[in-house]
Amino acid sequence: MSDTITFNPIGYVSSPFIQNTPADELRAQPSRIIMNDEFVTGLLGFEPGMDVLVLFYLSHIDYEQVKLQLHPHHNPENPLRGVFATRTQYRPNPIGATVARVEEIEGNILHMTALDALDGTPILDLKPYTPHFDAEAKHPGADVRRVASLQEARHLIDVIDTEIIQLLGKRAKYVHQVVQFKNNAEEVRAQARYDEVMRRRREMAESAGLNPDVIEQMYKLLVENFIKEEMEILRQRQVGSTE
Repeated sequence: MSDTITFNPIGYVSSPFIQNTPADELRAQPSRIIMNDEFVTGLLGFEPGMDVLVLFYLSHIDYEQVKLQLHPHHNPENPLRGVFATRTQYRPNPIGATVARVEEIEGNILHMTALDALDGTPILDLKPYTPHFDAEAKHPGADVRRVASLQEARHLIDVIDTEIIQLLGKRAKYVHQVVQFKNNAEEVRAQARYDEVMRRRREMAESAGLNPDVIEQMYKLLVENFIKEEMEILRQRQVGSTE
């Protein structure tokens, strides 16, 4: 049995970045995936706004730079780890994986955001991102790991904060959709719903071992801001209907 595995790219990345660049910088800039013509029909069901798991071949990596043990983020202050316990791009099998968003589809061109791949990178596969399957496994005691340095702890906090802010952005988009079903300020305020949200958030906080008073105050600040945005959307809609 041969140990050689062969993959055929389904497309390539078009990006302004042509050399190794920090992932955060790559993800901050839009890029494109140019699908090979024979695979375009496989995009049936793809829609703008979808989050997708992108698997790609790290074609720009120099294999001589691959090490089985390294300091994460190339920071010698971080404890030495095995390559498989890190997200480094310098891997024995140079396969990259990231979750990116489809912003627009034009024929065989996917306009993407949050894709951390360089120009010319071969795409191996695309799969819809499904939190039920793709989010971290939930096992008792495994949600938070013990860190070995201040830098590692801070990095993980930054990762979590990034996820929280992205989720708040999604929440805001649903809030902006909700207002289309409301006709007046009383419906926007929805006091009964407001009270129920605060009660449930307190329960969630207690279940998570957090101070429910702090969480309630955070949500009150968040929800009150969203209510103001809804009120403004409603006002503009009402003004537009009278013109």
